[in-house]
Amino acid sequence: MMSGNALRDLNTLPTPERKNDSSSKGNFTKPCNGNKIENVEEHQRKNLASVQINGGETINVGVEVANLEVEYIESENLSDLEDFDTCLENLLPGLNSKDWILVVEALNNVRRLSIFHKERMHSMLSDLIPLVVKSLKNPRSAVCKTAIMASTDIFNAYNDDLIDSLDPLLVQLLLKSSQDKRFVCEAAVRALEAMTTSVSPILLLPKLQPYLKNRNPRIRAKASMCFSRSVPRLGVEGIKEYGIDKLIQVAAPQLSDQLPESREAARSLLLELQNVYEKSQDLSTTVYEHPEMGSWENFCLSKLSPLSAQAVLRVTTNVAREGIVNGS
Repeated sequence: MMSGNALRDLNTLPTPERKNDSSSKGNFTKPCNGNKIENVEEHQRKNLASVQINGGETINVGVEVANLEVEYIESENLSDLEDFDTCLENLLPGLNSKDWILVVEALNNVRRLSIFHKERMHSMLSDLIPLVVKSLKNPRSAVCKTAIMASTDIFNAYNDDLIDSLDPLLVQLLLKSSQDKRFVCEAAVRALEAMTTSVSPILLLPKLQPYLKNRNPRIRAKASMCFSRSVPRLGVEGIKEYGIDKLIQVAAPQLSDQLPESREAARSLLLELQNVYEKSQDLSTTVYEHPEMGSWENFCLSKLSPLSAQAVLRVTTNVAREGIVNGS
């Protein structure tokens, strides 16, 4: 069951990031493996200064500051650790640090460990995931985005092993993918895509389903997109085993949702279900004896309310007709 805190998180988007922050620190070059996490140009002064961070964040800060430039390194460009044992030993303390620069460094080391030494970090996942979630909640974009990128690498490395720790990650990624800060939002969408391709759909779909009814329309939209992408990964037999009737009842209400993302995801899913249903009926001898009983139309009418069935048939029939016209 989701905690009360998780539900509260989902029902309100994060507040905009505070622009005034006095915790920025200069003179930082603390690479654990020879790669700089922060490139620091020393330019300290006690007057108001501007801290610019790659990706669009600009923070006005007072006191003594430096011009900080956070480097967001794509997964394929990350290098292996030079001092593996030391980094592993300092990983959890670094993630729990009050110094945001140390947190960013630790998050990038989580990414490297996920890519190059996932077996060695596996035993730490139960302690590590809550700290990554903590960084996802951080109001500083540099920390938040690096944590999102770390989540992507963790999904790619550990797949179904994350299922017991998935809920808090999923809550935060849905929130971050639904906010207005574009470069954070885009990173969160990529993390959700990694989740849908890494975690088995039979395990993931029940986790996603509650968010399809969330009162926040943006959360519903992102969850609908994840759900729609996950279902085809079940395969024809998997979809039949999961239940075409259950899936059509999930997808149908999304056709009238507030945001076009939800509606498009529902259309895509319903067309997939129609395709699987009609293929399965082609293999059934009863269809030839009683073709009307096995039609997609009758199936929809038998599983949905009349209004929902009409909405589904309007979408799937129109698309099918367009396909025939385009193919002729």
